[in-house]
Amino acid sequence: MASSADVVEAALKEVDSARRRVSKRHSRQITQEDDLSYLKSVAYSWFQSHRPALRDSVSGTEVAEVDAEYGKVLNATAKASARSTYVAALHHAKSRLLAIRSTLLTKPPAPSPDLVAAPDFSPIVADQGMRDILNVRWEECQLCLLAGAHLAATVMMGGFLEALFVARANQLTDKGPLFRAKAAPRDHRTQKALPLSDWTLRHYIDVGFELAWIQRSGKDVGSVLRDYRNYIHPEKQRSHSIALNVHDSTMFWDVTKHLASQLLSKGADK
Repeated sequence: MASSADVVEAALKEVDSARRRVSKRHSRQITQEDDLSYLKSVAYSWFQSHRPALRDSVSGTEVAEVDAEYGKVLNATAKASARSTYVAALHHAKSRLLAIRSTLLTKPPAPSPDLVAAPDFSPIVADQGMRDILNVRWEECQLCLLAGAHLAATVMMGGFLEALFVARANQLTDKGPLFRAKAAPRDHRTQKALPLSDWTLRHYIDVGFELAWIQRSGKDVGSVLRDYRNYIHPEKQRSHSIALNVHDSTMFWDVTKHLASQLLSKGADK
């Protein structure tokens, strides 16, 4: 089935062809029967074929503007109309179609009915820009799953969860509990906790469990997701002979949703 953009492209080609044909005529009026039949067919093609195909994706106002121009063409064929009448109507029809094409190309895709709506990140993420990013990441995780891109989905989930853990940590006015946690990563020489900028998803999962942000089951499976996420490096994946499948990525997505829910819940309880 042709996309809405393809339908508009087909209509534009027909308009351009009609404009070239009319422009070749030097007479003041268009009276030849074959020319009139051709112009009728272009107008009928819009009303009977292209227009219905765009009904659900283009606004009624935009469609009505194109209708008006094709209507002028159709009405003009019923009498010996001036060539300039056709030239003007076809010119305006093309302009209206180009506007529709621009709208379609810049219109964000409708969310798939298979996608789970993102949760409300505001309990732990105050910045609207970051919430927008997390919403997109939540959707892209699912798009990767639907496309069968299991490694890509897993990598996306790991990055998404790390961002949530960072947000949850940054929410704390007193970050002392983070650095005093037994699982906090430490400098081997000084035994002081490393700055948060040096923490990885593994550290956040371990400390998050210690601080009761997440449950034991989330920690255990989240650690597996963390390890699989590292297979983004081809050599590591080759050396371990690992190939992720739909069962892996589906399980990780369930874990991601549960961990997100726990982090958001704990954030709301602060």
